[in-house]
Amino acid sequence: MALSPAPRTGVHDEISALRRVMVHAPGPELERLTPDTREELLFDEVLWRDRAQAQHAEFTSLLRDEGVEVLELAVLLADLVAEPALREEILRRALDPAVLGDIAVQDLHGALAQLSPRHLVDVLIGGITVGELRALGVSLRSIALHGAPPEHLVLDPLPNHLFTRDPSAWIGDVVSVSAMRHPARRRESLHLEMIYRHHPQFAGEAAPRRLVGRDGAGAATVEGGDVMMLSSRVLAVGMSERTSAVGVERLAADLLADGSVERVVAIALPHRRSMMHLDTVTTVVDEESMLRFGPLEPLETFEIERAGERLLSRARPADEMDAVLARGLGVPSLRVLTPPLDAYAAAREQWDDGCNVLALAPGRVIAYERAAATNEYLRGEGVEVLEFAGDELGRGRGGPRCMSCPVARD
Repeated sequence: MALSPAPRTGVHDEISALRRVMVHAPGPELERLTPDTREELLFDEVLWRDRAQAQHAEFTSLLRDEGVEVLELAVLLADLVAEPALREEILRRALDPAVLGDIAVQDLHGALAQLSPRHLVDVLIGGITVGELRALGVSLRSIALHGAPPEHLVLDPLPNHLFTRDPSAWIGDVVSVSAMRHPARRRESLHLEMIYRHHPQFAGEAAPRRLVGRDGAGAATVEGGDVMMLSSRVLAVGMSERTSAVGVERLAADLLADGSVERVVAIALPHRRSMMHLDTVTTVVDEESMLRFGPLEPLETFEIERAGERLLSRARPADEMDAVLARGLGVPSLRVLTPPLDAYAAAREQWDDGCNVLALAPGRVIAYERAAATNEYLRGEGVEVLEFAGDELGRGRGGPRCMSCPVARD
């Protein structure tokens, strides 16, 4: 980790010029996606690894061509596990006896502690089977694994690491490390927490002022796809199938306590797979405009502020949603960009992440090329759209915003 610290980081809105971003190129973990495991691993389909990797490389190449510094999550994690003390901490926290069993943890720890940094990261993200453990020379003693076939996964893979937006989110100079809704994604947050706490890329002036969230979460789940910085002082959070109302209240209490933000806007989303996060139905594209899924009904919102030692929550009826969002953006009125599509075409483009665009700068976004009608409409409204092929990546139900965790915007 002989790296010089990077410039100061922070994300104070959704559309200022993007400078640094964290991504994860899909790897061996995709080989663990099968018709039998995909549902447990939260995927609707089985992805073709080679094509997904090629399309992700096109995505990161596009970012670099635009002058964005791209940080690879797996590289950062490999830097950490090269340090013995950090390797030990990651293994201790990743290998949970309550999940794996005490003897299995001992067997795993003994084997993984000896791997090269890159090989260990492949296991931490890609998982490991009984047969692969035995190939490392491990004589399994675990009762929990007694009689398990060679293909049985001892440590589950993390194919959702592809969507780096979710396990953490920058809120100004604070990082919310996500308490993830599903067990299949919870180890992702550990990796991000360790990177933010210990990697030189996030040291000194580049360090987050503090980390919030994750520990002792209980019902208080929050995922980054639901987190949007409307402005430097106003945060929007979707209450979705993966981010709970309890999670929003706890995050708001933490951020409002020290003035990290002045107001949190909670948005009551329908709890549907097709709308799993706020950014699956709307994203900010410039100072006054949000791209939105047309059939989305107006939603009830709640404005949370602090008065002395108490939190105040004001419920706003659904017909005031756009006015609430406009106040958050700091503009007189919100320009809602909704492609003029029939119900069938709109549903298809939303499922294909047409609303999930990543802003490079005001009025300049990255989108999947398959969202052709949405992209054409945006161009007609004065928004510059940079496209890349994402038909295979999109089968994982995530678009350019989902696959990127901005750590620095102007």
